[in-house]
Amino acid sequence: MKIRQVIGVLCILTAIVLIGAPFLKYELLEAKSSHVTAQSLTPEKIEQNNKKPAEFDMESIEPPSVMDTVVKEAKADEESVVGQIRIPSVNLDLPILKGTTNENLMAGATTMRENQWMGVGNYPLAGHHMNREDLLFSPVLKVKKGDLIYVTDLTYEYTYSVTKTEVVHENRTDLIENTIEPNITLVTCYNSDDRTKRFIVTGELKETHEYKK
Repeated sequence: MKIRQVIGVLCILTAIVLIGAPFLKYELLEAKSSHVTAQSLTPEKIEQNNKKPAEFDMESIEPPSVMDTVVKEAKADEESVVGQIRIPSVNLDLPILKGTTNENLMAGATTMRENQWMGVGNYPLAGHHMNREDLLFSPVLKVKKGDLIYVTDLTYEYTYSVTKTEVVHENRTDLIENTIEPNITLVTCYNSDDRTKRFIVTGELKETHEYKK
């Protein structure tokens, strides 16, 4: 009888965990992206981080699981933070981390090339599209032409105006290549059920000024 009771309790606990798993994942991801911001660092630290080598392994990127959010580092790595991105029109405010890795993508937006600089050429950033519309890069799907995107390295703040949004196939790697014109390119999955599609936001640089908290 006792064994049956134990098994019954375990079954109930397992069911509770399975039901609550998605909510747990979203809460943990939200904590990761809000724990560390660029503003908690110094301009000197940001510059130092930007000079460090990083990984850009697009092939190994996977949607974060509940286990990932629990086992992986529970906050953005300060050694990877190189800036902050804000899009007020969709309430997006995330740290920018150098290197496209599963760990970095669970904490914010990530750079997509080794040598990319705010305000110079094309500045591509990637982020996860989750099933919760306010988490990580999910708000990017609501960005419209004319919206303003702000990125900062704590020395300068760069203002970009959105010129285009489009859905493309994942093989359009040309969109993250460098350009002569100062642009920004935001990349995220378009549909969680079809991982071959990407939602792209393109913006052109409108203004650069000294950063002030």
